[in-house]
Amino acid sequence: MAIFHLSVKTFSRSKGQSATASVAYRAGEKIKCDREGRTHDYTKKGGVLHSEIFLPPNAPSWANDRQQLWNQVEKAEKRKNSTVAREFEVALPYELDKEQRIALVQDFAKQIVERHGCAVDAHLHDDDKRTVKANHHAHIMLTTRKLEQDGFTDKTRELDQKQSGEIVYWREQWAKTVNKHLWEHGIDKQVDHRSLKEQGLEREPTIKMGVNASALERKGVKTERGDYNRAIKSYDPDKINKHLTTQFKQAEELYNKLQFIEKRLPEVKRDIADKQPSLYRSLDDMGISTAPPEERTIHNEQSETTTDRSSSRMVEQVTPERNSDERERRLLSVSKQESHKLGKGHTEEVGSKDSSISSTTSGDKLSDLQTNLSISEKRNLIKSFNEHIDKQAKKLLDEKLKKIREHAKLLSTEIEDIKSEKPLIFGKKEWQEKLDIKVEKYNRIREYHNYIESQGVTKEIRTDALRNYYLERPDAYDSIQAMDEEVGAFDKEQAQRELEQRQKYTVSRRIMLSNDKGMDR
Repeated sequence: MAIFHLSVKTFSRSKGQSATASVAYRAGEKIKCDREGRTHDYTKKGGVLHSEIFLPPNAPSWANDRQQLWNQVEKAEKRKNSTVAREFEVALPYELDKEQRIALVQDFAKQIVERHGCAVDAHLHDDDKRTVKANHHAHIMLTTRKLEQDGFTDKTRELDQKQSGEIVYWREQWAKTVNKHLWEHGIDKQVDHRSLKEQGLEREPTIKMGVNASALERKGVKTERGDYNRAIKSYDPDKINKHLTTQFKQAEELYNKLQFIEKRLPEVKRDIADKQPSLYRSLDDMGISTAPPEERTIHNEQSETTTDRSSSRMVEQVTPERNSDERERRLLSVSKQESHKLGKGHTEEVGSKDSSISSTTSGDKLSDLQTNLSISEKRNLIKSFNEHIDKQAKKLLDEKLKKIREHAKLLSTEIEDIKSEKPLIFGKKEWQEKLDIKVEKYNRIREYHNYIESQGVTKEIRTDALRNYYLERPDAYDSIQAMDEEVGAFDKEQAQRELEQRQKYTVSRRIMLSNDKGMDR
């Protein structure tokens, strides 16, 4: 988009600057400085799109020659600290083409000549060749003295930095000139010379990028200054206020819904109280330990309603095949030796310590439970099953870590014994090798223990817990799996219905908008 930029610079001999060198660089030309006795050659400099001199009506003819003009400027100044030239550096809208940008600068330069009676040397630069995004700008050089028929006369003191009122005037004039040319070419954009505070905008001003940061940004490398400016430009108070208003309306609707739910809580609590006994019986029949039903409170009811449905789904789909023949083959394939590898000891200990896993559950009872329970009760049942499996997996992990520690303890004892048998003279080499082997083995076991502990309950350990439960209670496992599939199908169907409703709403909304537009015509 078009941006506003107008900065004023001065060129002074006290800074080691000269008017001839400055103009030669901006014009990309070769100019000999009579005062310095040297030539400034910038003919190899690229990016100069257009250069043009603008003079008062009664200016002498020699002023049309750039070299003579700026040598006369240097000659007119006698002091060693004289200000020899001024410059307006302006940004040009990239929405305008080459000829339109030239016309814009010509218009502005003529205004300067008319107001101050000085000579103006304007140079349009275009960095298209070295930048990704065009950097169109102009250097408008001004003489510090008025130019009349006999040459340079009085200083234009009104443009001194200390008297900034005139600078403010030219900033405003540049904005007006740019906006006029944009409007003439049908471009619906404007620039503003005022500060954000003067414009009444609650936004932080951007910071100057600088040469290095700008070069990096043009190459596609993001910089801290660029990120800061982008964040400021993306700030939109109207958009934020609209978003906050929408959120407030949504919160108000949610509050009204909660008020309605709270009024119906006594009825809901009675319904839950009626269904609780069957749910707890179902958990007991599945071999999952349950605590006695707690008294229901409004806080408990509301917190349970916000539980994510996805948490009730089974995490791993490592279920055995539903076909009884395939399941029988799978069970037969687990030999005694493999059972020990998978954690037979873990299974026996868990089975002996966990009184919640019963050994008598008939398939008929499970089938009845699956039929009689509602979707929400089945969802809670699956959640409790997953929590039960998580506990068993944690026990398997603890037992595994315990065995590793016991092994490490034995090695530590062996290491101490070897250290106590250190030979005095003969056999030191063999003794050291034996000790090193034990220490290395101990360190590997300790690292393995730390790794297993840091991993926590992995998918493999949880799979072992599921497998142990399946081997103990295949019917109960199948029933849970069937419930999980049923709940999943129910959730999928609900999601499909919601999608269809949204699509219907979208279509109806478009029809309404289309009808409204037709009525407006």
